[in-house]
Amino acid sequence: MTVVTVAVLTRSVFGVLVGLVGAVVGGLAAVAVSQFGLLASVPVAGVRVHRLIIGIGPRVADWSTPQRIVALRALPVMLSVAVRATRTPVRTRLWTSALCALTFEAGLAVLAVLVADGPFMTGFAAATVASLVLSLIPKRTATTTSTGWLLFRLPLAGRDLTRQMEAAPLITAAVSAAQAGDLLTAERTAARLRETYPDLRSALAARISVLEAQGRYSEAMILAVKLTSDAEQDPTEAASSFAALASLACATVEAGQLESELGLSTASQAMANAAALGYPNYKLNGTRAMVELLRGNLKEAISLARLAAGAGDDLLARADDLATLARAHMAAGDNRTARQVLGEAEKLAKWWPRVARTRNRLEVAS
Repeated sequence: MTVVTVAVLTRSVFGVLVGLVGAVVGGLAAVAVSQFGLLASVPVAGVRVHRLIIGIGPRVADWSTPQRIVALRALPVMLSVAVRATRTPVRTRLWTSALCALTFEAGLAVLAVLVADGPFMTGFAAATVASLVLSLIPKRTATTTSTGWLLFRLPLAGRDLTRQMEAAPLITAAVSAAQAGDLLTAERTAARLRETYPDLRSALAARISVLEAQGRYSEAMILAVKLTSDAEQDPTEAASSFAALASLACATVEAGQLESELGLSTASQAMANAAALGYPNYKLNGTRAMVELLRGNLKEAISLARLAAGAGDDLLARADDLATLARAHMAAGDNRTARQVLGEAEKLAKWWPRVARTRNRLEVAS
């Protein structure tokens, strides 16, 4: 629709080309401005920045912690921000954040329309309006939630989502402690979740994270199977549940806590289900690498693990992917490269179970 608008308003080949350049710039500007709106909502809504990524392409700098992702990539043409409400009232804080993002994006669209003059600004204005309209469409996927969904659907959320919002601070505390390696605090908080919200999906997911951080994969997998069996979850939730189950199945096999063929067939089917439900394929590369490693396909495992570690932003996920890459190099007989890769993983999370066990295996192999 943006292309059609530019073509109708400019009415010349040169004008269309210039207008399309303006549309690309306008689209990128609209996304960036909405993300600045989210940043502005931090003091207004009392939320915390969970992810701040500048650019696309290879990672050139990283300041991430287990609780916050901050990275700079090679082409600084995009801004990606995610905020998280860690205190009640969670729903009000998230709604306010969405309103701030909408205000910034709408302000840019109105300004662009008012000053539109010439092909470039016509394309720029058309793209900002189109981006605003898309933002207002309520949409929720496995990886993104639109401004429109937060503004129009969140206030009318059902009882289950309301309970998830109520439990969010406790869930965040459990996951944050697990990610920071404070496993005693994480276990205590997970026990409170088990007592207070025994069947709540988000609480189950947090308990799975704590068990995984402790290396208790078989216990985590039992909860993951329970999560994927919930008939009331929507496709977005189901996609994430299946992705988590696939990764856990591989880790459980690797730890010797599950028979190989059963675990690998479970992982393969779970990945297929996750992809069918809309989970991004590139986010499954780390699990695919583990499957290939466990099946002895080392070349494929190395390639997939390297892709996963390079594309991911979550610190612990990257450490896990690097552990897979180090194990694949070890299996291929290249212990020197394995040590280099494992050193990178240890800089991110030396305590992470798969990283620590890989170090032990490497020392024994030496």
